[in-house]
Amino acid sequence: MFQSFFRLLLLVLLFTACKSDKEEEKKTIPLSFKKESIVKKAGANCDTALYDCSVITIDVVRARGAAGVSGQINRNLDQHIINLVSSENDPEISNLEELSERFLADYREAAENFSEEPPWEAYVAENIYLRTDTLVSIGITTEIFSGGAHGYKTLTFVNINPETGESFSPDQIFVPEFTAFAEQRFRQEQGIPEGDNINSTGFWFEDDTFSLPENIGFTEDKIILVYNSYEIAPYAAGDIIMEIPLEEVKPFIKIE
Repeated sequence: MFQSFFRLLLLVLLFTACKSDKEEEKKTIPLSFKKESIVKKAGANCDTALYDCSVITIDVVRARGAAGVSGQINRNLDQHIINLVSSENDPEISNLEELSERFLADYREAAENFSEEPPWEAYVAENIYLRTDTLVSIGITTEIFSGGAHGYKTLTFVNINPETGESFSPDQIFVPEFTAFAEQRFRQEQGIPEGDNINSTGFWFEDDTFSLPENIGFTEDKIILVYNSYEIAPYAAGDIIMEIPLEEVKPFIKIE
């Protein structure tokens, strides 16, 4: 009787230990990233030398491991791409496959309504610009042509907290004084004298007040501030990019 009870107790302990080891192993799987691609085409000549077809290509970095965190990272990045490519805020688009199908469906509809509609193209590429224990900075290059006079190209950034998977907002990264520092740098690079209106040379800052760009990225040795076309200047001005050595910016950064 005692021996049977002892064997049962031993089995329970071994099972519990194995289960705990597996759970601990699951928890400690490190965060990693892997490249994935989606390519979809629509048109009669996609596989011929004419290559007269519409195409959408999305190259993404997929987070792996770190249960819960990786899923949050992927959802944030996917939603960012959906917002960039989708012509309107469509709640029915919940993933990149649906986004690709909708892009081509919109092209087919346009081609039916306008016989001279040229093929549409969309290229999206995600790349990790910086990865540390406290920050993952991912840059997204987007090139889209969906009819009209010209296409549209942007460089955007998503800065991620690798501990939670959530995206950092600028005020979570920078102290308030960073804006004044960046304005001084902007004036120097654009030749706007101190004291002159920030829009005196043709920029479009709202209320004649300097503001940080919507997109700021990080590398190992610099930060990149990107004003994409139409953000503060006409399309003809192109993207306005400032690169500042990281050492100069460190006094204004909250995170390590």
